[in-house]
Amino acid sequence: MAKQMVSVETKPYTLHLNQIRKIDVNSGTSKTTLNKIAKTLKEQGLNSVLPIACLTDNKDEFVLLTGLPIYEAAKIAGLWEIWVFLVATTQVEAIQWVEQNQMLSKLNEAVITPKNATDFLSFINKSSSKLTSVNGIGPKIAQQIADGRPYKSLEDFQKKFGPKRPLNWIRAFQQSKV
Repeated sequence: MAKQMVSVETKPYTLHLNQIRKIDVNSGTSKTTLNKIAKTLKEQGLNSVLPIACLTDNKDEFVLLTGLPIYEAAKIAGLWEIWVFLVATTQVEAIQWVEQNQMLSKLNEAVITPKNATDFLSFINKSSSKLTSVNGIGPKIAQQIADGRPYKSLEDFQKKFGPKRPLNWIRAFQQSKV
């Protein structure tokens, strides 16, 4: 049993699904998505994305603060336990911590390596590339990209399309290759 700390302490922790306080609502996540997540959880036997939970007044009972779809998928997959990021404090204090975490998580995007950028530039500079296959690039943008070829560097590409959008396209491109 985790103990409440004087200051907020957090760490990864495994919880049995039956230790999580009964949840009376569902996440609204589609059954298709939940089944995909459940399949991955079943194959891996664990969840790599950690929902956030906190303590309750009852020994060995915890409140799930984030990650309801992961919990639901774990139940579908027949898992007994999931990994959570346990905030060892009361729900009121933990909610403040979660709000800060959600704000900071927007800054925790996948890192783009020089190779990722080079691969993407090679892709967009090829006239045979189907640019609309990259999530976030529609027909209009694809035409603008094609009209601006060739791009010598990521910086050159960002001058035309801004600093942020190209980074999102590179992440989407990398994701589509996986």
